[in-house]
Amino acid sequence: MAGRIPQHFIDQLINRVDLVDLIDGYVPLKKAGSNYKACCPFHNEKTPSFSVSAAKQFYHCFGCGASGTAISFLMEYDHLEFREAVEKLAGAAGLEIPEEAQTAQPVKHTQQGVDLYELMKSVSAYFQEQLRHHSDRGLAVDYLKNRGLSGQTAKHFGLGYAPEGWDNLMSKLGTSSAQKKALEDTGMLTRNEKGRVYDRFRGRIMFPIEDHRGRIVGFGGRVLDKGEPKYLNSPETPIFHKGSELYGLYGARGGIKEQDNVIVVEGYMDVVALAEAGVNNAVATLGTATTTMHLQRLFRHTSNLVFSFDGDRAGRAAAWKALETSLPQMQDGRTVSFLFLPDGEDPDSMVQKEGKEAFLERVKTAKPIIEFLIAHLSEQADLDRLDGRAKLASLAKPLIKQLPKGVLRQLFIETIARMVNTAPNSLLEPEPARQESSRPGKRLHKSSKPAPLTPMRRAISLLLQHPELAHNIKDLGPLRVSQVHGKDVLVDLLELCKSGDGISTGVILERFREQGLYSALEKLASHDHLLESEALQSTFQSLIAGIEQSAASSELDTLIAKAENQSLNSEEKLRLNQLLQR
Repeated sequence: MAGRIPQHFIDQLINRVDLVDLIDGYVPLKKAGSNYKACCPFHNEKTPSFSVSAAKQFYHCFGCGASGTAISFLMEYDHLEFREAVEKLAGAAGLEIPEEAQTAQPVKHTQQGVDLYELMKSVSAYFQEQLRHHSDRGLAVDYLKNRGLSGQTAKHFGLGYAPEGWDNLMSKLGTSSAQKKALEDTGMLTRNEKGRVYDRFRGRIMFPIEDHRGRIVGFGGRVLDKGEPKYLNSPETPIFHKGSELYGLYGARGGIKEQDNVIVVEGYMDVVALAEAGVNNAVATLGTATTTMHLQRLFRHTSNLVFSFDGDRAGRAAAWKALETSLPQMQDGRTVSFLFLPDGEDPDSMVQKEGKEAFLERVKTAKPIIEFLIAHLSEQADLDRLDGRAKLASLAKPLIKQLPKGVLRQLFIETIARMVNTAPNSLLEPEPARQESSRPGKRLHKSSKPAPLTPMRRAISLLLQHPELAHNIKDLGPLRVSQVHGKDVLVDLLELCKSGDGISTGVILERFREQGLYSALEKLASHDHLLESEALQSTFQSLIAGIEQSAASSELDTLIAKAENQSLNSEEKLRLNQLLQR
């Protein structure tokens, strides 16, 4: 039996998953101010009232009241249990779920006071400095020149050089125990079986990897001689995960928007070489197969994806995996195509041989996903035989289930039906009937006028929506000693919000899921306070001051009444004296 999932992992998962990308994979979202909107997936409506906040990692429908986190969305939309939803999110993110018995320290973006993002920026600057000035940089410079790269391109991608040696980086940036620990936590240092710590990257061209916000989160290193492995990537770290990041995406955003498509290749050098030739809309997976998160992230930038693979067996196998991952994301209006290059060629070599225009002509001839799918299935069945046609139908059925309902799915069904000479409906498996009440959103109704909130509930609601408000509440003492109803929840929230970075509405709600407060807090998180941003802080501080004053007055009245009828003990006398002096 699986153990309890540690809370720190839930925090990490909520911070890792982009709720906008997740929901957009189910329901097409459109930008609306600082949020995204769509017609609600939980009830029928013509005017969009379903809102998703990337900053809060929280969704809410103003029509039916459905709301929650990424986990909540999967639980409601896909009818999953809590653990199943976590497993699905973790799988898409490439994260392994630890059990409570293996509890590790919570993942933070700072380690012992060292900001990991700033540290990685310094590491990148160090590698770039070595490429410019290290005494042994000649081999690295010659390698880049021989690959046809200009200094301008190398600078644009922040390319660097990790010189030979066991402790070059460690000696430069690991000047304290905290710095050294942070370098190890980010994968820049590694430790052998005997406990010896040394530089992970040595004698390699260094490719800094940026996340979707342009922060350096990892590196890829290309060996300069015949050593193995040819490419060495950063390991999984608190700030880097291969399954959710794409090399070159941050810098390619302009080119992707201009061309309205993205070319997905397999290697760092493919991206850099294409950019050198003027093709500035290419990205690369980081030594892994294409993941759902990769696709969701790319579809936020364009509706048109082209995968470029070698034409050999390995390239076709990688293309098939990308196809299987792409099928559930194929909403109408999206296109995915596959470009297969001649054996022994890759985008780097092809663009150098043929030039930019010829390569882009190849991109235009890329095979659409359904054509590739049908061709691949046809290779496995002899359509001149009855049992061969039956086999094709059998192979197609599970893939049909992967496609979202729409025109593309219907066209695929009709094409396969014609090929096997059968009715389209015979390719569809009957779906289990769904109860209207099976989705929480179906049985929720928006009241004509929301009930007014007490000051305590209003303060909690504002704090849920804007965790940063906690940082200006310096003294929690008056709240802790008060007897007002709800103060324990408010104090817990204030302490959580003040505990560090990465505290979003989604993270807070998941902290309270198993404490019986989730439903109540979820409703408060969606309450509309009709406040301008400039008024948030003053309103919140006034609420806190009012709660403290009200609690103190109530406690004072209670103590005075007791003193009139019976004697107070020493603690009560001290407290009465404190309250009288307020």
